[in-house]
Amino acid sequence: MSSKWLPPDRRAVKVSFDAAFCQHLKQCSSGVVIRNNLGLVMGSGVVLYSHVADAFAAEALACLHAITFARDMRFRKVVVEGDSRTIVVKVQRDRESNLVAHTIARMGFKIGNSQCWVEEVPPDTVAVIEKDRHLMQQPDQARSIIA
Repeated sequence: MSSKWLPPDRRAVKVSFDAAFCQHLKQCSSGVVIRNNLGLVMGSGVVLYSHVADAFAAEALACLHAITFARDMRFRKVVVEGDSRTIVVKVQRDRESNLVAHTIARMGFKIGNSQCWVEEVPPDTVAVIEKDRHLMQQPDQARSIIA
């Protein structure tokens, strides 16, 4: 499985999500980022939830947040990506390729409220987005060896 972020086809957007869970407080924060085929941010957001039973429920809420956010922004062709195998088996990604959503999710506890951004991400995640865009423009090593 690749650990770099891979873009969707040109007619779709990719919605990446992750959750940060605090067992002691029974709270979670979900982070979502929507990007187009060029890696440009179409929207991002964070939502805080209370009374969350466990990490599985936190990831499920983050997935719901991702799907709802994409629907609210009126995207029609959406690829959903998360790092929870149980929640999204067919599009499961590792944490490294989902780092933007993970960073936004962890930020939720720091900022203390729910927010969304259109065509941008919070300042703490700009460097991660730029790294992803740079990596997606480089050919895979396997492809380079064959060529």
